[in-house]
Amino acid sequence: MPSDKHVSDPDGWARLRFAIIGPLLADPPPAGELGERLKALAAKDWRHPRTGLPLRFGFATLERWYYLARHAQDPVAALRRRRRRDAGEQRELNLKLREALRAQHREHPGWTVQLHYDNLAALVAEAASLGPLPSYATVRRFMRRTGLARRRVNPRRTQGTAQAAQRLEACEVRSYEAEYVHALWLMPCPGLCAAHPISGCYAFSYQSVWSLAGRLFRA
Repeated sequence: MPSDKHVSDPDGWARLRFAIIGPLLADPPPAGELGERLKALAAKDWRHPRTGLPLRFGFATLERWYYLARHAQDPVAALRRRRRRDAGEQRELNLKLREALRAQHREHPGWTVQLHYDNLAALVAEAASLGPLPSYATVRRFMRRTGLARRRVNPRRTQGTAQAAQRLEACEVRSYEAEYVHALWLMPCPGLCAAHPISGCYAFSYQSVWSLAGRLFRA
């Protein structure tokens, strides 16, 4: 039965790996049979050391574990999860970089994450006071978490587009929604109903379409 309580056990994974690979170390397979033994282990279900749920490991993973533990004096220690090189270090953007990235996104909302990162790297190279540049993955996670998504930019900057952009920033704008397939149709029928103020499309429910079609055919 899987346990609802996750007990911290840093050596749990190492013991599981050794339990899987241990028989190969105690009884080394003859030449040419290692692959078959590893395939048989890859086809078996094992129990997660924390949740107790079944899981499997790939052939390449088991092979890597085998060679890690094969000549180690302490196989369990060799199979222990390695500590990240940057463990304990700050991987988040500092306040100055966050503000620079937000300002950059306000000025260029159509840029990709890579372009934002490249320009942020250029800023850091020019001003060391901004602090160290984090990784691309850190910048991407920050932008996703804070809603700094890429936006399509209208090349025509008019008063109307500026007002629409301000409205989009201040309000939640949703497209037409329907619960079922064909429950809502869009068609160019000017004069029959009011168009959407932004998209210019004409929205009908299927009931209104059938009612309109009946009136037209009766006429």
